[in-house]
Amino acid sequence: MPESLGEALHHLKNSKLMREILGQHVFENFIEVKTREWDAFRSHVTQWELERYLPRL
Repeated sequence: MPESLGEALHHLKNSKLMREILGQHVFENFIEVKTREWDAFRSHVTQWELERYLPRL
């Protein structure tokens, strides 16, 4: 099982089976939407991170 959406996307992008099942158009759009979601998630700074790391600057 993938540990993150990013890892799942990596495997999905290389899956000929999923590309065939979903069809090219749906497959590409799904990858695009989920990649944006992953980018937004991993670039979000949480309150915990601010409290933990900001005082060290």
